[in-house]
Amino acid sequence: MEGNTALSGKVVAVAAGEAHSLILTGDGRVYSWGRGMFGRLGTGSEVDELFPVQVKFETCEEKRLNFVGVAAGAYHSLALAGFVHFSVLVEPSDAPCTLGMLEVL
Repeated sequence: MEGNTALSGKVVAVAAGEAHSLILTGDGRVYSWGRGMFGRLGTGSEVDELFPVQVKFETCEEKRLNFVGVAAGAYHSLALAGFVHFSVLVEPSDAPCTLGMLEVL
């Protein structure tokens, strides 16, 4: 492959959308490539990527999220965190870094 596309580990899951793809590596990192329109690659831009690029997830915690699953649709991508950290799309106005949490026993 061209460019800086070294994967951090063995690929353990693949997901395909309408015009983009996702892979999950064994060390819990997510990579995406394809058409960047509508921000579906999760890279923070709408630039198309020809080769896998690591998706950086910003959290309020200092700990890196460890992902265990990926899924893709026509215009969206999803990643499931391993320690069951479930993010919701709303933030309380008094706590801008607070995300919804779901704990699975």
